[in-house]
Amino acid sequence: MKEILQFSHETNTKIIAKFNDGDLHYVIAESSKKLISHILNSQTLWNNRITDGEVIDVWKVWEPEKLKEIEEQNHQATLDILEKRNLDDTITYTRSNNETYKTSIRDIIFQVVNEASYYRGQIALEFEKKKIEPVNSDFVYYRR
Repeated sequence: MKEILQFSHETNTKIIAKFNDGDLHYVIAESSKKLISHILNSQTLWNNRITDGEVIDVWKVWEPEKLKEIEEQNHQATLDILEKRNLDDTITYTRSNNETYKTSIRDIIFQVVNEASYYRGQIALEFEKKKIEPVNSDFVYYRR
C-alpha cells in the first residue's frame, strides 16, 4: 500500500507543479482545478473518516498555491494511518445520504489511489486540449 500511495503522491505533486508553473495557471481550465481539488478533498475526507475527523466538502476548489500543502498533509496523514492501523481494520461511516457503511482501511486506501488515477486521466485530457503537456501517470512508467 505504501508503494502505490507513494506513486499517487508523486504523481499528484507533478500535476500540482503544473498549476504553479509560471503563466500556465492562466490557461489551465477551471475544470482541471476542480478535479485536482476533488482528488485532494476526497483523500482528506477518507483520512478523516478513518481518524474520526470532520466531514468536508469534496468539491471545494482550492487556489493553486494551496494545493501542494494539502497534498503533503494528506500524504503524511495517510502514512500515519498506515503506521498506526491494520489494513484489515474496518471503519464505520455515514455518507451524505445518511446511509451507514463499513469498509476496510485497505479498501479505502485503494479507493483513494484509484479515484485519483481516474481524475488524473481527466486532467490529462484537459491539459491536452489546452496544449499543456500532461503528466505521465502510468504506474509501470513510475516503476521504471
